[in-house]
Amino acid sequence: MNPIERTAVELAVGYERSQGRTVTYVGNGWPVGLRGEVREWAQKRHPGARSLTCDLVSRERDGSFARLIEVKGKGGRGSSVPIIDRQREAMLELGPDWWLYVVLDCKTAPVLVVVEDPSRLPWQLITPARVLPEGQYRRVGDEGRWHTAPTDVLAGGEQVDVSL
Repeated sequence: MNPIERTAVELAVGYERSQGRTVTYVGNGWPVGLRGEVREWAQKRHPGARSLTCDLVSRERDGSFARLIEVKGKGGRGSSVPIIDRQREAMLELGPDWWLYVVLDCKTAPVLVVVEDPSRLPWQLITPARVLPEGQYRRVGDEGRWHTAPTDVLAGGEQVDVSL
């Protein structure tokens, strides 16, 4: 994880904890059993949902699942906020249970913007998915890339105060 990503994840985790929730980082892999628990929860709420792609799994004080969170960190505000196909799929399938946390200005004075139901933002396909031979496994680099502007994130989300 690079310094910008680390800053973004630390702020997101700090915010969730400040709200009384417990957080598990799953960006590098899911702890044993958690993926199955989340899949069962998601299927009850969103039958047919397949994608659980996220960075953080957040739980309420009572242990119930609160939200799945994708975290994006940006060094400044000059470039767009990207997601890949599988993240977009999770966003569309899980609706209000899939959140986007964007940390802008990670290099200077980080600002956390929390976006509930980010499917409301204007996403634009910038790079289509690579066409692969049948049966070949799709890697992250083969997926389509979708982008939205930092100004749209700020307009569609809530800027929250949390410090490192």
